[in-house]
Amino acid sequence: MLLPIGSSNELFTHPPPLFPTSRLYNIRPYHSKDKLELYRMVRQLHLRTQGVQESSALHPDVIGDRCLGPCLVLSPEYCFILEDELGVCGCVLGILDVRMFAKRCQASWMPAMRDKYPTKGGNTHPNPQDLIQLMEEDQGEYPESLLFHFPSQLRLDALPELVDVSVSRTLLTAMLTALKANGSQGVFCEVQPTDRQRLEFLTKLGFLEILRGEARSREGVVLGRLL
Repeated sequence: MLLPIGSSNELFTHPPPLFPTSRLYNIRPYHSKDKLELYRMVRQLHLRTQGVQESSALHPDVIGDRCLGPCLVLSPEYCFILEDELGVCGCVLGILDVRMFAKRCQASWMPAMRDKYPTKGGNTHPNPQDLIQLMEEDQGEYPESLLFHFPSQLRLDALPELVDVSVSRTLLTAMLTALKANGSQGVFCEVQPTDRQRLEFLTKLGFLEILRGEARSREGVVLGRLL
């Protein structure tokens, strides 16, 4: 009753794990020292789904800079870490105000990336201009009608070894609580249409499809829920 989630009781209903386990998990705020482990984790996830690519082989930070970097640098207060006895095994990243976040990315994050992946002189990265363009596209252009009701955004990543759904649910609840406590009225996330497991997980937590790739330049399905 003390948490500012309103009537979202389903977030606190934790079904028993599918498989008995004695593994202990810890959910805590992100610290700057976690960056290397998070980059390693998301690189591992990327390699499992898309294989080794030339860009990631030459520069191991590429995937982390694209997927996690902006949030870790510009919105660390809404980043939470999931760890077990082996180390970091999941994370959830939140953005309180997507409009303001996009402006800050263009003002500080993208210039830093252009310096890190230069297009001329001393460059070892293939097609760096293509990489910068991908990073800009990753920020996404979401319609104003969406951001009016869902001003916040989230990203959830976890290693496939994490089979206890209730742990991911608790991790997500921590971030939703932080967003709601700071004035957010709704949150959305983008999921690939082929990721059936993620779509099912979020749907069970009250997320509904609000935008699909056919209506925009990106392929992902956008799911949202009010807070």
